[in-house]
Amino acid sequence: MKKFFSSVYGAIIVVSLYVAFWYWYLKSVVMALFPIVLISSFYGIDFVIKSIARNPTFIHYHFFPKKLPLQQRKIILENFSFYKRLHPKFQTSFDHRVVCFLNKYKLIEREGFQLSEERKIMIAACYVQLTFGMYSYLIDSFRNILIYPDFYYSPITGKHHYGEYNPKMKIVVLSWNKFYEGIQFESSNYNLGIHEFSHAILGSFKHKRKNRQSIAENDFNLGCRKILVLWSDSGKRNLIIDSDYFRTYAFTNLGEFTSVVLEHFFETPEDFKAKFPDLFVIVKKMINYREDWFQY
Repeated sequence: MKKFFSSVYGAIIVVSLYVAFWYWYLKSVVMALFPIVLISSFYGIDFVIKSIARNPTFIHYHFFPKKLPLQQRKIILENFSFYKRLHPKFQTSFDHRVVCFLNKYKLIEREGFQLSEERKIMIAACYVQLTFGMYSYLIDSFRNILIYPDFYYSPITGKHHYGEYNPKMKIVVLSWNKFYEGIQFESSNYNLGIHEFSHAILGSFKHKRKNRQSIAENDFNLGCRKILVLWSDSGKRNLIIDSDYFRTYAFTNLGEFTSVVLEHFFETPEDFKAKFPDLFVIVKKMINYREDWFQY
């Protein structure tokens, strides 16, 4: 019952009954229609705010954008085709976000791994690529990023991993070799950075009430719910499994499926769009991805 009255149809019924009651009680059409005007105004303002928050010009405008040194920009240009294809004004915004990312999150070396400036830039750029369509992109679901040289034993899970996200400790953990491999082979459909950072974004809205989520978190949440509908449909899920497009690990649970889907979205977008157009559109909207960011 609660779910029904939270829906559009439920809201229409409630408003209709409310209007009918006040018309009967006050015998005034103006007073009876007042709640409709008020509600319409609220939803109109809400629509405008959300439209602005998703608009690329608004999202990527900075009064005083932070700049990267030329050498650091060169690192991104050489390793991220996403960045290379961006219009110059969006490259400026990308640079700004990379600086802000490195200022907010602490990158910690593990097992003697040496974290050079180049490696820090690449980790930041991977996160910025995933969240580039989001206005509120610096999330609080993680604070630290642990970087191991390779396959590592996690004392948290008691298992060996290439990467993980721990919401309780607010950490993202990466194996550098596997992370770098995902960056170098852009069409492999395996990108450890996108995979683990997408888990962190999932964790960002899971512990927040809807009215406390940012618009970006809300869009991501809505996309996940739409993916859940596909996931829950055994016929559609079997079609996806039988396609052999997504690796078997994707079907471990909904969270893993969402993360793997995002990897494919960035790695082989044309194949993804051709094979699963409906799912492609869902992902595109959930991260507010725009073709007009790019020069080609």
